[in-house]
Amino acid sequence: MKMKAQSAMEYLMTYGWAILIVIIVAAALFALGVFNPGTYTQSTATGFVGFNIPAGGWVMNSSGFTLILKNAMGFRINVTDIDMTYGTQASTGVTPDVTAYAWEMAPNAQKDFAIAGIDASTAGTSYTVDATISYTNLETGFAGQATGTITGTSS
Repeated sequence: MKMKAQSAMEYLMTYGWAILIVIIVAAALFALGVFNPGTYTQSTATGFVGFNIPAGGWVMNSSGFTLILKNAMGFRINVTDIDMTYGTQASTGVTPDVTAYAWEMAPNAQKDFAIAGIDASTAGTSYTVDATISYTNLETGFAGQATGTITGTSS
């Protein structure tokens, strides 16, 4: 009976040390940021047919979301609205305010837009924002939309 108890105790001690080493390694990896998805999130803007968003042409922080749009359609447009969603947040307004032809963009023209209602409370948080840009073709009068997704890490 005595030998069985010693064997069981050695078995438990071996597994105990192995589990302790695994916990220490996991804690070290966590401290180095290996488990933070923001470490691996690449900043990308996909979709947005007719618009170019330059690399690094957006910023999301606790103040809100700022976006740079470039008209790549080859004709004059008037941006009429920009709607964005991030999780449960939805955009509540865009600066400058929409007035008649305030957002008129010639071909290859570029404008900055500040979108209210979308923000990140913590720097380093990865995000994915869905956006819809509504516009009017000033040559034909037809309305159109461009949709896309923007991913990155908040600053």
